[in-house]
Amino acid sequence: MSGSSAVIAFLEKFAGALSSVSGVGFWLFLVGFMLILLIAAAFLVRLLVNLVRLIPNMTVNQFLRFVLAVGIVLMIAGLFLP
Repeated sequence: MSGSSAVIAFLEKFAGALSSVSGVGFWLFLVGFMLILLIAAAFLVRLLVNLVRLIPNMTVNQFLRFVLAVGIVLMIAGLFLP
């Protein structure tokens, strides 16, 4: 089972479990979860903007480390998104 099919299977099971849930508690949980996702996305955007601002001030060694880290992240993402 590849990474993407495992994620899809998990999401299908999760959606099936949520389809039978109702009530105020569920909606409060959903709103809280969406707030946490929104804050995480804003933090990620802020982090990426800060990284882009730092690139012109990097030394050659720091830039090579940065490119290496980006390459590793892309390789890991490639494992999960075939």
